Amino acid sequence: MSDIQIVSFVAASLLIIIVPGVDFALVTRQTVRYGRRAGFVVLAGLFAAALVHASLATAGLSALLVSSPALYTVLRVAGALYLLYLGGTILWATRPRRSAPVAQPVPVGAGGAGAGTDVSAPVRDTPVADEPHVARRSFVMGVTSQLLNVKVVVFYVSFVPQFVKPGDGAAARTAVLAATFIGLAVLWWACYILLIDRLQPWLTRPSVLLVIERLTGLILIVLAVRIALSH
Repeated sequence: MSDIQIVSFVAASLLIIIVPGVDFALVTRQTVRYGRRAGFVVLAGLFAAALVHASLATAGLSALLVSSPALYTVLRVAGALYLLYLGGTILWATRPRRSAPVAQPVPVGAGGAGAGTDVSAPVRDTPVADEPHVARRSFVMGVTSQLLNVKVVVFYVSFVPQFVKPGDGAAARTAVLAATFIGLAVLWWACYILLIDRLQPWLTRPSVLLVIERLTGLILIVLAVRIALSH
């Protein structure tokens, strides 16, 4: 691969990485809601799933999946349903409650706040006692959403091969490019998580957090619908 091709690959990869999508919504939501630790746990899940996708692409199995309409449809529908579940759960948790003047966002999968909840208290005080569960949910969000994302599969099948010449060593070159892409993505998300963490004093205000929670839920539902209707 020439220097020009390397620069082109890196530039195109960065553009793909920074375009907001499912990973952006989940990393932002978890980091704002629970702090940078949860954000990095989501990133760990995304990284683990990316390694799986990269390995399948290097072995040529991703191309077989894309070429099979039945398998591709199953993966697409499963991914859409999972995003729909996440988005719906987040929105449901932010519904107005008669016991409080302002809805208090709660962890995905957790019950609502009980009567007497102090909505003026710092938002991040709530999940501290539940950190192991928060970490587990964050990792599952990252790894599951990435594994079921058909766009990631298509990326490795259609984008990476453009920079790999067929023949001996093609698998090795594919692996190097995939590793480069994953490394760039991890670096980008790490910087983004640290930036969001610096903005915590403002982002964790109840009114601001409520907007972020509802936007995240809506974004995930819209993405779920788009994936379900795509071909």
